[in-house]
Amino acid sequence: MKNGGEEFIILHIESQGSGGGSLPERMNHYRCLIYSHYRREPVALAIITDGHKHEERLYSHSLFGTKCLYEYNNLVLADLDDDELLSSDNPVDFTLYAGKCASRSKKEIQNFNYLRTLTKLLTERGWSRDEKRDLMLFIARILYLRDEELRTQHREYYKQLTREGKNMPRSFLVEMEEEEVEQRGIEKGKEEMAREMARNLLADGVSPDIVAKSASMSVEQIRALAN
Repeated sequence: MKNGGEEFIILHIESQGSGGGSLPERMNHYRCLIYSHYRREPVALAIITDGHKHEERLYSHSLFGTKCLYEYNNLVLADLDDDELLSSDNPVDFTLYAGKCASRSKKEIQNFNYLRTLTKLLTERGWSRDEKRDLMLFIARILYLRDEELRTQHREYYKQLTREGKNMPRSFLVEMEEEEVEQRGIEKGKEEMAREMARNLLADGVSPDIVAKSASMSVEQIRALAN
């Protein structure tokens, strides 16, 4: 601590976008799990990423005279000033700006342009190579590119910056490619699980329309599985 003392702090950070369900209930649910495991109350922060949406900052419950009130910190990305975030020397502010970019982006090409801009800005910062590598990996997750051609273009842009003598970690490219391989494996596994669930539902006589909604697939894909 700043006063010289020491404190064991558990920080619970939760993000909330559109369609995220009840944030207060989720915050309280995880508080209960954390306390059950550590027997310590967490310091909680909710990060609101859905435009200017302002969620409740507390969970309350009352039943037959028993009352529970849990209030937590709330950060709305849309309320943060872009210029202040970009002029800050705090790496966390850099990632918050990346989060704002992701919340504004509607198409993958916008993610690509934001990622390109942030990469260039990162070369101009005086942070260490390890710090820059960690930040690059983090913002690459926030502004994740699914399109292989765009990922290739981003890697080429990064190589160009290193050739120009920018102080950027070369190991980032290897780690980014490893993460991409892992992400593709996860996505492939999810797709296979959805197909397996659809096959089981079809075998039980569930209609293709209902199966399509349950498996988040098109009716055409479900009918193809049935055949």
